[in-house]
Amino acid sequence: MNSNFNSKKLTAKLIVLLVLVVLFLSFYTIPSGKMGVLATFNKVADNPVAPGLHLKVPVMQTIAKVSTQTQKITVSEECYTKDVQTATLYCEINYNVIPLKTAKLYTEVGRNYEDKVIMPVIRGVIKNVIGTYDATNIVNNRENIRVVIERNIREELSDKYFENIFIQLSNIDYAEQFEKSILEKQVAEQEALRAKNVTVKIQEESNQKIIAAKAEAEALELKARALEKNSKLVELEAIQKWDGKLPTYMMGESVPFINMK
Repeated sequence: MNSNFNSKKLTAKLIVLLVLVVLFLSFYTIPSGKMGVLATFNKVADNPVAPGLHLKVPVMQTIAKVSTQTQKITVSEECYTKDVQTATLYCEINYNVIPLKTAKLYTEVGRNYEDKVIMPVIRGVIKNVIGTYDATNIVNNRENIRVVIERNIREELSDKYFENIFIQLSNIDYAEQFEKSILEKQVAEQEALRAKNVTVKIQEESNQKIIAAKAEAEALELKARALEKNSKLVELEAIQKWDGKLPTYMMGESVPFINMK
């Protein structure tokens, strides 16, 4: 009797313990910033599970949690420019998984979706965009390049599983030999500009002298014509040149009025 009673008591305890374990395994929570993907015998449900407390069937059902918060990818991609120069573009891409598409993403791609979907698109877009620019034009068109890359990545990814895609270019590096040639070109352009400025200055000074000489010649010519036409102007010219002193020499009884020299 005692033995049977103890056996029944032990069995009851095991049953209670099993029930507690089942209950413990049945409840699960999805934290804020994530969505749940529920699978029954590895068959994924069409609708994702929203954040909160939920119930599942132990063993039969499993739950995977997919983050819907902003994710960041740091990329360094080596590519060729239009003029066949090597350029390495460094950038950061932010994105979010579309909450309602987490189940579809998990079913069609799996957990490793960055390597399978996002990175191939990013690398392909960067190579295609950089390949449309000459190396010397990339720096001056940096913002336009960023906008085009961002737009193209969005077009390829937004219709699938992702949203809020933004890109920030951090740096663009070239091969050492090309960077050296660019520096030499900039120095040559600066020296050429300085030489051009000197030439322009000399030319301007020469033009000013020509203009001044021409103006003076025209004034003298006009004055000469006026003197030829009016003898009174000759006397006026002489008066204007006279310093107010009479000559210090005498010739006979006549006194010259004005020394014209």
